[in-house]
Amino acid sequence: MKTSQKNTTAGLMLLLVSAITACSQSSGPSVEGNSVLVTPVKYEYTVVVKNNASRQATREILAYMEKNEQQLLAHGVEISWQGSKTHKIAQKAYGWLISRGILLEKMSMTSLENTNDDRIILSTVIHQVQSPSCNYSIISNYHHGNDGCFPDSMRWQSMVYPDNKLAGKGRLSIVSPVVR
Repeated sequence: MKTSQKNTTAGLMLLLVSAITACSQSSGPSVEGNSVLVTPVKYEYTVVVKNNASRQATREILAYMEKNEQQLLAHGVEISWQGSKTHKIAQKAYGWLISRGILLEKMSMTSLENTNDDRIILSTVIHQVQSPSCNYSIISNYHHGNDGCFPDSMRWQSMVYPDNKLAGKGRLSIVSPVVR
């Protein structure tokens, strides 16, 4: 009876040890993330007012802002002007953006110097992600190569503020359209 209990105990121990070692991960390195390049791209829209065409310039600026409203609200805008005519247009643009709900810290107004003509410039900086091209994954080669390339690249591409992620800022930013 003692021999059979020892055999049973030894068998259970062998089964337990083999079960533990069979489930452990003993092959392959961990998945490494991609290297991405986050580039700030500055977009500018300039309108020069000639021959007292302030109304046309105002319509042009407002049309541009309506077309690019979501980008301006999300990424901010700098309004620069030179001259009294364009200063009034800049104030209208400022009021329009405020009415749409832009955060004040995402907007600035500056007066230009050393220009010969009346002009207004709307500029915004959008950080764009450039990620590497991914090779197709081969199922039999798991943990060999760049396994998480597609999901990692898509995660970076979908970020609205990738510059905050690189800076270690973990805050959540929500931009919601104004319901009219």
